[in-house]
Amino acid sequence: MANEKKAMNGTVANVAEMVNGNFIIRRTPILDKRGVQLRTNAGRLYFSYKLYGKLRGREVSVDFSPRDSGGYTALDLVFDSKSDAELDITDEVTEFNGKRQHRTVYTVFTVDEDGVVWKCEVKPSNKSDVDLLAMFMNMVNKQVRTVEVNPETAA
Repeated sequence: MANEKKAMNGTVANVAEMVNGNFIIRRTPILDKRGVQLRTNAGRLYFSYKLYGKLRGREVSVDFSPRDSGGYTALDLVFDSKSDAELDITDEVTEFNGKRQHRTVYTVFTVDEDGVVWKCEVKPSNKSDVDLLAMFMNMVNKQVRTVEVNPETAA
């Protein structure tokens, strides 16, 4: 994995870890004050899903969560064999009744040893996470891919 670097006023600073032009999301266990990983009442382990990087010399992180509570099962499958995954960001454009609607889609994915792609849609947890992600994207000049969606086939 390579760290993406950006020249600023003649200096080089680490911004965020990237692979194939995509940011890396890391899964880390959430621990209690004794260092034991927290569990849900159903016994599922708690994890955080974050993008780590440095902006203006400060260590910052962007927190992600699944789009709904059932998404934690899908995230567990994506992160089954690895503690990190790539983040793909697309802008879906749907034209419906003459109006164009935009939706930003954040998807984490991994590819296993058999070439199977495991993916799950996520969202930044808070508005501040959206803002930090936009700052990261500006620093590395990452462009969001636009995808036209047919409203008749959209779920």
